[in-house]
Amino acid sequence: MLYICTQITIKNKIMYHDELYPTPLHVLEIMQLDCVGKIVLDPHAGFGNILEYAKTIGAKEIIAIEINERCQSILKDKQIKLIGKDFFNCTAEMISHVDCIYMNPPFSDAHKHILHAWEIAPEGCEIVSLCNWQTIENFNRYGKLSVILKNGITENIGDVFSTAERTTGIDIGLIKLYKPILSEGAEFEGFFMDEDEEEEQGIGIMEFNEVRALVNRYVGTMKAFDLMKEEVENVNRLLSGINMSKIDLQIGYNKSVANKDDFSKTLQKESWKYIFSKMRMDKYVTSGVMKDINKFVETQEKVPFTMKNIYRMFQIIVGTRQNTYNRALEEAIDNFTKHTHENRYKIEGWKTNSGHMLNKKFIVDGMVEEKYNREGLSMRYSSYGSDKMDDLIKVLCNITAKNYDNYGRIYNWNSIKNPEYGKPNQINILPNTWYEWGFFEMKFFKKGTMHIKFKDLNDWYMLNKAYGELKGFSLPEQHKN
Repeated sequence: MLYICTQITIKNKIMYHDELYPTPLHVLEIMQLDCVGKIVLDPHAGFGNILEYAKTIGAKEIIAIEINERCQSILKDKQIKLIGKDFFNCTAEMISHVDCIYMNPPFSDAHKHILHAWEIAPEGCEIVSLCNWQTIENFNRYGKLSVILKNGITENIGDVFSTAERTTGIDIGLIKLYKPILSEGAEFEGFFMDEDEEEEQGIGIMEFNEVRALVNRYVGTMKAFDLMKEEVENVNRLLSGINMSKIDLQIGYNKSVANKDDFSKTLQKESWKYIFSKMRMDKYVTSGVMKDINKFVETQEKVPFTMKNIYRMFQIIVGTRQNTYNRALEEAIDNFTKHTHENRYKIEGWKTNSGHMLNKKFIVDGMVEEKYNREGLSMRYSSYGSDKMDDLIKVLCNITAKNYDNYGRIYNWNSIKNPEYGKPNQINILPNTWYEWGFFEMKFFKKGTMHIKFKDLNDWYMLNKAYGELKGFSLPEQHKN
C-alpha cells in the first residue's frame, strides 16, 4: 500500500507505517491541483501532506478520512477535521458539500478506492488520484473503472518517487476525473457568466466577450436539450387523456443516439476544438509540436467547459509559449541539419547541408514529381519535404516578425488566382529554373529535390543565431555576411 504520509520520529529513529511513503513537493506540483476557494477531501489523509498543500494554494476548507490511529492523532494536532475513519464506510451524504477529492490510495487496490470516490462524489466534483501506472494500463480488467476513466484524463508521470526519502521504483499514474452535472438546478454553477463577474481579459488570445458568448452558447444548447425532453413529457400528458400510448424521443448526433451526458461531452469537445482553431496554433508551431498540441486538446476536451477553465487553458499556453517556440526552432533546423555529409544521424545526406547550422543554400528531398504525359513538374501535396519547409517558414516568420498568412503552405506557392474564374491555376514548374517565393529562391530537379537559397542573408543569420543560442554555441561573426 502507498499512502501520502510524513515520517514519525520515535527515539531518534524514523518509523513508517506499512508502505507509507512521504511525497515530495514536486509530485504535488505535478498534480496541478485547482482548489482555490473550494472544499477539499483527502480520504487517505496520512499525516495531511495533500491537505496542507491544498490549504497553502487557496483551499477554503480541508477535511480528512484516515484509518490509521497514529495518523489520526497527527491530523488532529494539525487541526485538520476528520469526518471518518474508513473511506469505504463514507457515504454520498457525508461529502455532498465537497468540491474536490484528492488522494493517494493504497496501490494494491487503488481501483476500488477510485471507483468508490466516483460513486459517492457529488456532481461537479473533481477527483485527482495517484496510482500505479499499471492500474491504468490494465483498466479493462477492472470493469467499471474503464467506463469512468472516459470522464477524465490519465497521465504517466514516471518514477517521480525516485528522489523521495522512500523510493517506489515504479511509474506513477495520475488520474483526473470530472463528475458530470446531470441534475437540474445548480447545473451551470461555475460558468462565471454574471455580468458583474470580474474576469481576466483573455491575455491577448481571445476577446473576453467572445469567450463569454461561446460559453453562453454551450449553456443555452444544453438548456434547449432539456426543453426537448419537457415538450415530449407535455405531449405524453395530453395523450394520456385519450388513452393513447406514449411517444419516445431519440436524439441522434453523427448517426448515433445520444443521451444528455453523451451530448454534453460531444458539445464540450467541439467547443474546445473551436477555441483552439481560433487561436491558430498551426501558424506558429512545427508539425511535430502540433501533434502534441492535438493530443493535449483531446485530453482537455474532457475538462468542464467553463469560463474559468478556458482562461486557465490560456494561462497554460501562454506560460509554456517559450518552451513551445524553442522546440519549434530546434525541430525546424534539425529537419535539415540531420541530413549532413558527415551523417551525424546515420542517414543519407548532402555536402550542402552542414551539421551545426542551416547553410545559406540547402537541399530538400521529395518536393516535386514529373507530371504524367505532360511537360514540367508538380509539387507533391503534403509531402514530408513540404512539412519541413512549412515548419521552417513558421519559425522564420516568428523570428522576423512577419505574418505567416502572407506565405501559407509551400505547396500553394505556385498557385495563382484566375480573376475570370475565381479559382487557382497551377504554374507549370520547370526543372533547373530558379523561382522566388517568400524568404527563398528555389530550383527544382526531376529527381524530386529542391535546392534553396536565402534571399536575405540577414534572415539566414537571425535564424542561425537563434538556433545557436538555443543549442549553447555562438554563431561565428564571419557568418554574419
